[in-house]
Amino acid sequence: MVKKIGYALIFLSLKSFAQAGVPVANNEEISLTLSANNYNRILIKNDEIWDFAFPPGALGIQRDKGDHSVYILPVRAPVTLFLTTKLGRHYSVTVNTEDSLGKTIELIPKEPAAALAKATTVNKPEKAPQEEVPEAITSLLTHMEQNKPFTDVAVKRYFGRVERWNRGLTLQLKETWEGKQLSGETITLRNGGKEPLQLAQDWFVKEGTLAVKFSKATIAPGETAMLYRIQGVAHG
Repeated sequence: MVKKIGYALIFLSLKSFAQAGVPVANNEEISLTLSANNYNRILIKNDEIWDFAFPPGALGIQRDKGDHSVYILPVRAPVTLFLTTKLGRHYSVTVNTEDSLGKTIELIPKEPAAALAKATTVNKPEKAPQEEVPEAITSLLTHMEQNKPFTDVAVKRYFGRVERWNRGLTLQLKETWEGKQLSGETITLRNGGKEPLQLAQDWFVKEGTLAVKFSKATIAPGETAMLYRIQGVAHG
C-alpha cells in the first residue's frame, strides 16, 4: 500500500457549480461540505462578504469584487472559516470536503438587516494577509500546468529520474520551479499495473508541501497523469 500522510491537497477547476441555500443566523456556527477538487462559491443574500479569516495556507480564496462573493478551494479540512459582512453579520463556518463538483452556496440571513445590532454602515476591513499565500499557490499551479514560467522563477528540467511505488505506480520528476517564496515540481505519474489506479490526495505530501494538483484523479493501465506539487521555500 502506498504510504499516506494526513494532509488534504487541492485540485483546481472553475467549471460547474451545484447550488444550495443555507439559512443562517447572525453569529451562528454552521458546517458546510465543499468540493475537495474544485472551486466553491459562497455568497450572502442581500449582503456582501467584506472580510474573512482562517489558518494560513488552509484555504485558497479569490474574492469577486463585483458581488463580493468568494471562491474557496480547500487545501486542508476540516478547518474553520470566519466571515464578516458589510451589514455587520458574523458567521463561523466549519469547512469539510468531499469528492464532487464545485458548489455555489448562498447563505440566507434569518434576521432582516434592521434587526442587526450593528449599524448598516461598517468600515471595510483591510485585506487579510493570509489571502495572499493561497492566491500565490493557485497562480503558480496554473502557470506550471500551462508551462508558462514567471520571469522571476527558475525552471530546471530532469531526465531519467524514476521512482517506483507499489501497484505499478511510477513517478518521474520532469521539472522544478524555484521562486522566492514557493517552489514547484512537475512529475509524471504512470500506471504500470493491470487495474485502474485511483489517486489518493495524501500520497504525495512530504514535509513542507502546501498543495498538489493532478491532471486527472484516475489513471488507466498504461496511461499517465501529471502531478504538480508546491512547497514553501525556507529562508535563513
